[in-house]
Amino acid sequence: MSFIPLILIIIGSIFEIIDGTLNLVSESLFKDGVIPDYINLPSLSIQVLLFLLAIIFSTINLLTNKSTRIIHFCTAIMAMSLFLGRLSWLINNIKWAYFG
Repeated sequence: MSFIPLILIIIGSIFEIIDGTLNLVSESLFKDGVIPDYINLPSLSIQVLLFLLAIIFSTINLLTNKSTRIIHFCTAIMAMSLFLGRLSWLINNIKWAYFG
């Protein structure tokens, strides 16, 4: 159970790499040069969910495993920063997609 947060962070980071690559080549792949919302919003939602789960599992590991407390604390902080960053992107994209 102690390795689950790291796996979730790695999977979420792979989604970030895919998003970054799509942004880089969006001029040649999509008609308007902008990634459509039906691709962008689900990807961001998955990232937010994965990082939230990583926070939850890191907190569980932090409270249950006393010997590796510093590692789980650092994992929780890393997952929280990734979660907050992706959550702000998701809120911003939802705002522009539906209310902008």
